[in-house]
Amino acid sequence: MKTFTSRTALCTLCSLALGTLPDASAAELVLHKVPALTVEQAPAYPENLARRHLGAQVEAASASVDKTAAAALLSGDPTVRYPLAAGSSTLTIALPKIENVDSLSFANSGAKGTVTIATSNAKLPADSPQWQKAGEQELSSAAVKAKIGPSEAKYVRLTFNVSEPGEIAGFGLYATAAVSDFTKPRVAANNDDSVSLGLISYNRADMHSKARALYVSSGSDVKQANNMIDEQTETTYSFAAEDGSPTTVIDFGTASTVRRLSAVYAPRAGKMEFYLLKSLPQQIAGATAPETVTLDDATFATMTPVGSATDDGSAGRASVDFPETSGRYVMVRWVPAQQGGSFTLAEIAAIGSTPNSQLLAANTSGPDATDEDEQAESRSYDGKTVMDGKTVMDGKTMIDAKDMPGEGAPQSPGEGPPPSLPQPPPFTFVPVLVPTSP
Repeated sequence: MKTFTSRTALCTLCSLALGTLPDASAAELVLHKVPALTVEQAPAYPENLARRHLGAQVEAASASVDKTAAAALLSGDPTVRYPLAAGSSTLTIALPKIENVDSLSFANSGAKGTVTIATSNAKLPADSPQWQKAGEQELSSAAVKAKIGPSEAKYVRLTFNVSEPGEIAGFGLYATAAVSDFTKPRVAANNDDSVSLGLISYNRADMHSKARALYVSSGSDVKQANNMIDEQTETTYSFAAEDGSPTTVIDFGTASTVRRLSAVYAPRAGKMEFYLLKSLPQQIAGATAPETVTLDDATFATMTPVGSATDDGSAGRASVDFPETSGRYVMVRWVPAQQGGSFTLAEIAAIGSTPNSQLLAANTSGPDATDEDEQAESRSYDGKTVMDGKTVMDGKTMIDAKDMPGEGAPQSPGEGPPPSLPQPPPFTFVPVLVPTSP
């Protein structure tokens, strides 16, 4: 069933009849709750291993390639692009350990040619014949995806043969999908050098760091809204064509410090507004998130965007930078220059500082986090208790559940060391006299 608000559609039709564009702030915005993520959906969301905070590194075979530009492919920001010049060039992705890799993907803008993919468990020169070829793809479409596994690899080499120059972005190297990607997050690496490279390399809006799509304004399949935060640029979420102001709310799961918000979408003329909120507006504040939420002009008057970006219809990406700010929710709102046609969002990213290497890559807030960080350890969400930022999906299928207790009779908790054994009785020698015959 298509989810959409008829009041917005009516305002759109009236505005078109008058020959004017509708004012997005003049109509009430109705948001619809996204269903909880289930175990059955997990295979559609493999984890991206090509991230600097997880220990991945990138090397370019040519000394003329800018090291920072190459490293930006692993930064977590889908709007940062790497230029591909005409001719042959090679990039090698090095993982911190051997992984069971399954596929890779990236967004292509303008480049024509081919990319050849090879893997290895050992470090080899870029031109070594010992690389195992894993696939070859044309660079003719906007989204390039290659199946390269499942197979073990620590190094992945990409050889580009480019006939027309262009740019790539949103690079992803994915492990074989598993439920454990959500229940047991990977540990952040110790050797992340993003600060020295001038990069911001941690995406707080990644669903593998416990972020979730919480609300959308429309869409025919609302449960697919997490496609916007899965770090896969080829997966998208489409809003209804009648939606006058496509909007989504992303929940980090806990307060986090970020300084850049970005989005990738199908190119259209309009304006993208970004909001970073410490708490939801009054209409949806509280322990239980309702199924629908209405935001009127009075509510928007209390909300100030951290920034906005205008697109003339050719970019298909937007980003805003601002001083480090702590918040738990990101609201992204698209205001089209002209009504008509559906709006498609591919990725939303909230970029902040790399988390402490001793903490899990999930549920880690920045140095300026507020008291919400401490309170997030135990809170109620959708009528269920959430501990340590782990969300219980429902009574039967859970992705972020804690370890379940073992079956059997309940055991009383231990208190202190076990009692010592009693002292043995004193030893007494008693002679036994055995009578002898005379």
